[in-house]
Amino acid sequence: MDTRKGTKMKTWLKVLFILLGLILVAILGYVLYKDYYADFMLFLDPKADRTHLMDSIRNHKLKDALLLVALTAIMCAIPGVPNSVIGIFIGVCFGPWLGVLMNVVGNITGNLIVIMILRKFGPSKKAKDSRDIIKNISQMKRPIVGITVGYMVPVIPSVLVNFTAVKLKLPLKSLLLAVTIGVLPTSFLYAFGGDALLKGNTKIAILSIVCVVFLVFLVKFIRKEQVKSNA
Repeated sequence: MDTRKGTKMKTWLKVLFILLGLILVAILGYVLYKDYYADFMLFLDPKADRTHLMDSIRNHKLKDALLLVALTAIMCAIPGVPNSVIGIFIGVCFGPWLGVLMNVVGNITGNLIVIMILRKFGPSKKAKDSRDIIKNISQMKRPIVGITVGYMVPVIPSVLVNFTAVKLKLPLKSLLLAVTIGVLPTSFLYAFGGDALLKGNTKIAILSIVCVVFLVFLVKFIRKEQVKSNA
């Protein structure tokens, strides 16, 4: 009976965390909408001068940068909520290199929040039921490589990768390195893609192709590692 109560309480706490996260997303989104409203209108105006548009959008400073990093982290921490649009928007607003840094910091923070919650309350039923992905990473010859690749591949839910990392009891230093390397490719794609979108050049297409090819090779690599571990 106590076990049931404990499980029920953990479920309610997880729901509470998700609701709190969604509320924070709504609040931050509203504040950013107000800050960028004039820029949105200018962006949608086909007659707007491109140079004036860039100056206006990139005139926002530390406050909005911190808000966007926080929004990225919270959206990353909420299961099933994609933050790719925010990642691209960061590239639009702050350029490629600062955009990469902001995306990386936001995604690292979000994943570490999830890992801390999983360590405290355990995985959700959905995570427990998705055993194939967890098993594939856990049985690799070098599981830390699988964790890193898992963060890189957008089609693999990060919550499952985080759960696997918790299950493997990886040291914080190794885990931090895996998360950092893992979120870099998509961070580059979003930041440089957003910058290219604002400037109207072809970088976004080139980066998309490169990243897709890169991720395909990574998926093949993780499968090859799985075969080695089973041999």
